[in-house]
Amino acid sequence: MATRLFGSTLIFSLALGMSLSALGTARAQSPSAAATEEALPAGESSAESAKDATASAQDLDSLLDMADKNPEALGKVNVATASDPIVEGVSKKEEQLSESPGIVDVITAEDIEQFGAKNLFEVLERATSVYMTGSFLFPRNVASIRGNLQNHEDNHVLVLINGRPYRDVTLGGVNVAVYTAFPIQTIHHIEVIRGPGSVLYGTNAFNGVINIVTKNPDQPMFQVSTLNGSYGWQSYSLLGGNGNEQQGALAGSTYSRSKGWPFTATEDVVAPPPLDTQTTLWGEDNVGLFSMYRRGNFTANVFAARATEEQLGSDGSFPSQRLEDPRLFCDVGYLLEFDDCHSLQTDFTYNYDGTEFPGIISTPGNPIRFFSPSQSFLLEGTYHGELTDNLDMLVGGLVDFHTGKSQMGPFQPIAPFTEIWYGVYMQMEYQVNEWLKLVGGMQANLPGKIKSGIVPRAGVIASLDEHWTAKFLYQLERSIVVPGILFGNPDLVPETIQTFDVQLAYQTEDFRLAATYFHSDYFDIITRVGFPQTYVNQGQMTFDGVELENDWELSSCWRTVSSLTYQDNVRDGVHNTTGVPNWMAKLGIAYHDDSSGWTTGLFDTFFGDSTVPATAVPLNVDPGAYHLVSLNTTLDLNRRLKLNTCRSMQLQFLIQNLLDADINHVEFERELINSFPAGPGRTFYGGFTMAY
Repeated sequence: MATRLFGSTLIFSLALGMSLSALGTARAQSPSAAATEEALPAGESSAESAKDATASAQDLDSLLDMADKNPEALGKVNVATASDPIVEGVSKKEEQLSESPGIVDVITAEDIEQFGAKNLFEVLERATSVYMTGSFLFPRNVASIRGNLQNHEDNHVLVLINGRPYRDVTLGGVNVAVYTAFPIQTIHHIEVIRGPGSVLYGTNAFNGVINIVTKNPDQPMFQVSTLNGSYGWQSYSLLGGNGNEQQGALAGSTYSRSKGWPFTATEDVVAPPPLDTQTTLWGEDNVGLFSMYRRGNFTANVFAARATEEQLGSDGSFPSQRLEDPRLFCDVGYLLEFDDCHSLQTDFTYNYDGTEFPGIISTPGNPIRFFSPSQSFLLEGTYHGELTDNLDMLVGGLVDFHTGKSQMGPFQPIAPFTEIWYGVYMQMEYQVNEWLKLVGGMQANLPGKIKSGIVPRAGVIASLDEHWTAKFLYQLERSIVVPGILFGNPDLVPETIQTFDVQLAYQTEDFRLAATYFHSDYFDIITRVGFPQTYVNQGQMTFDGVELENDWELSSCWRTVSSLTYQDNVRDGVHNTTGVPNWMAKLGIAYHDDSSGWTTGLFDTFFGDSTVPATAVPLNVDPGAYHLVSLNTTLDLNRRLKLNTCRSMQLQFLIQNLLDADINHVEFERELINSFPAGPGRTFYGGFTMAY
């Protein structure tokens, strides 16, 4: 009887998430979201509800019988809660956050809906220790994690789409398209993994990994939405999908455009006086499409986008010009299951990037475009085996064939190239006893003509009791040099970073508090010097920081999410040389009432003062501390007015930069001037969403 009562408690927690996926994939979900799903959608009959309840009851009885026969079996079932969700990107498998060998912040679809956002760039601004920024050439292109900010190519953070790498191989990190044009309504959750991650993923995972996990429908779904507001902002989104236990499909698209907010700055420091101060409209025009399909163990994912953003141009002069970033990502995969304990995942991943912008030798009436097309063909196989009850092994290998060039009129800054890179990796997890797990892994990279190397991972995860978890992690990472960086110096060697993480976390079903200390040593830093640009290995840097995170379901209606980061970096004896604020504090408070249909989310993102490089000329406003506050309110008319027209009709009202703060970021790439404007003042948006 005691076993059955204990099993009933665990199974009840599982039941809250059972409707998410007929495939048995546990997903992160808060109690308030579960309560929403328990309410009958408009038009659903009581007979259908009774049928579902009967099926659930049968599943519960089955699991309870299993518990009676083998009480230890329930301990092997993942019981995901809002405070301890399932993550997929740390070890290329599903595992609970508390048991994963990584420091991870999970942002759910519920977070996005409650606090509001126009694109992925704005969503990631709320993540722990993340500073979203851009440069004169690549606006809204960089996710700086833990203070690391060296180049305007986003080549120290790897973006994954459902666990597969999204990257370009010529410039190394033009991510404008995914940050501005990915359909955020298709996202189930985002895993922001802080610290090196290339043991399992190869290049670009130097300082962090952002894994975008999309929805996996097991029932019909359809949604249309629009949002309009300040500075001519317009966006239109469409989502549709259907699925069952055997197969499923999802497609989502988004289109957004804006005339632009007034960007005013003084920039021209290389020309003779007088200095050039102008105002231009910082506009955009972006379109993106994501689709996925699964049938049995076969999966396919496609993301296609074209981002068009305002920029100062490669020579940094007014008037502004347009950056265009067309991207295509495709992945097909198949899971071959030998038995319950052994499987082989195979994937073929294709990436295309066609970054284009006005070249530095352009003249009025004679525009010359810089065009940098690249392609990557990645074939990868990953074997996962449960060798014993306590020992798991992951072994994989990859072949990455890529080609690219850059063209600027008759010139070729990067000559056409073709390369083949190889890599092998492995990870072992040993459960010493019920409270202690050891993790070890490595990857060997053979990147063409670049010097090969091995990077290790090691970790200790201790479940001190049912609420307390401690982690000690060590990772070494090499940043593989890409052709865009090699331009000007073919003798560069890869950068290296080693990171130590220590985390102590406390969690209950509706509460989580984690404290993390990190230390990183960064060697052979690749630094831009001179004009025109060239790169050299120059010096070393250390990072030290503390992170606090909290997620708290106060009641069925109220929840809070918050984080606090302090980081200090020292480069060759000089403190804070990256332009990232030492202090970041983020707090979100959300209220949701099913009966009335009201949802309100207030989010305050605070960034402290930034350090301006000593070489910068003070032409613009120094980048000071600011609070980026947003207020998002939605009203579900179906619930409010007791309508039966569809599943949901929502009105949305969003205010961004509520306090009308001045937003200026350090000009970190060239370090010639002190700052550029990085965002508009207070803005207002109104929207409508209909879901069936």
